[in-house]
Amino acid sequence: GDKVKGRVDMERRRQLMSHHTAAHIINGVCRRMFGNHIWQAGANKSLHEARLDITHYENFSPEQIDLIEKEANRLVMRDIATEVSFQERDEAEACYGFRLYQGGVVPGKTIRVVDVPGVDAEACGGLHVRRTGEIGPIRINRSKRIQDGVVRIEYQSGMAAVESMIHDKTAVGEVAEELNVPRDQAVAAVAKLRSE
Repeated sequence: GDKVKGRVDMERRRQLMSHHTAAHIINGVCRRMFGNHIWQAGANKSLHEARLDITHYENFSPEQIDLIEKEANRLVMRDIATEVSFQERDEAEACYGFRLYQGGVVPGKTIRVVDVPGVDAEACGGLHVRRTGEIGPIRINRSKRIQDGVVRIEYQSGMAAVESMIHDKTAVGEVAEELNVPRDQAVAAVAKLRSE
């Protein structure tokens, strides 16, 4: 019989929404760049980092990761409106095909469709940003092959990405200071020191 008053932690929710919509964008970008064999095989979103497992026959090279990251951020900056609708299953499948079920088949005759127009549409019950611009920066930290035909992309978006960028900038600055070189020459100075 106790009365309880709940309050949503909006900073936490915004970060999780950012990571969730970023997963849809990264998935769509990878499919566009590498082919229709790209399919979500799993995902996880926490406050500080998120991951997206996709079907692909080899790990991504650093150059490919850079291209995925750039294209994902271009879509964020286009500030595309995210469309959320409830549709009859048959109607949704006719419109989007079975690619709707990236996260698995959802029960019921009516399904919730999250569509980032021209990028990705999925049957999804999760919380999302209203516009891609609300995601903030997307930063792909690494990718690794976790089993035959599945690659894991570990990424950050929103404030988690900003905090990571600040951390890395500070670390590079400290290395450059220790080596007494400008920041943009830190890598070359480390290589020279190592060879010596």
